[in-house]
Amino acid sequence: MFLNNTVSFCPKLYLMDEFISIDKLIKQAKAKGVNFGTGDPYNRLRYYTKIGWLPHMLRKADKNGDIKGHYPKSSLETLVTIENLKSQGVDNEEIAKKLENKTKKESVINFLKSPDIKRQIVTYSTLLLLFLIFINEIGVINLGKSKQIVSQDIYSNEQIYASGTSFVPKNQNKIFISFRDLKPNSKVYVTFTQNYSPATRYWVSKIDQQNGFLVELDAPVSSNVEFNWWLSL
Repeated sequence: MFLNNTVSFCPKLYLMDEFISIDKLIKQAKAKGVNFGTGDPYNRLRYYTKIGWLPHMLRKADKNGDIKGHYPKSSLETLVTIENLKSQGVDNEEIAKKLENKTKKESVINFLKSPDIKRQIVTYSTLLLLFLIFINEIGVINLGKSKQIVSQDIYSNEQIYASGTSFVPKNQNKIFISFRDLKPNSKVYVTFTQNYSPATRYWVSKIDQQNGFLVELDAPVSSNVEFNWWLSL
């Protein structure tokens, strides 16, 4: 029978402030229409934990210093889901499968939301973007969007020796990038990472080897607009 089979869900990390006490969980669940039957609601929670429908509770002190059991806040949504499935006549085995799939999805979402993963995604995305821009400029691929930059050919033996990120301020159509190490015959490349409307094109209008270079658009931008730049030889 199903009672002898527990469900092994994907592990999920919770922050301490994402837990609520058992009393609050039961009260909020009842308010959302969860029927705990005629028995003790605590027994129902323990039963759901035993068969794997709920994670194990955590014992911690409340504001008064009393040690009480706490469940993750997401357990409330799980109880509501169980109640809805039961009201539809779904059997326990099918409920277990649906809860397992739900937990797996939440685990993946929480993993992707973690700060370290976010930083890695941003870093790799930026590197990939720069790589695509570079091979687009040298003609390996065509991204289908013309860019107004210094009109010079790019050869595969060129080397990028500096790069950075800046932005054109709102209601402005130009920005001077200070860089005091521009080498003779340096080539300046620019690509916007955000929508720069109402402007329709942009270019590097001035290169000063002693001070930097000027990026200009054909119209003022409606908000702060970020762009990447790099220098090559």
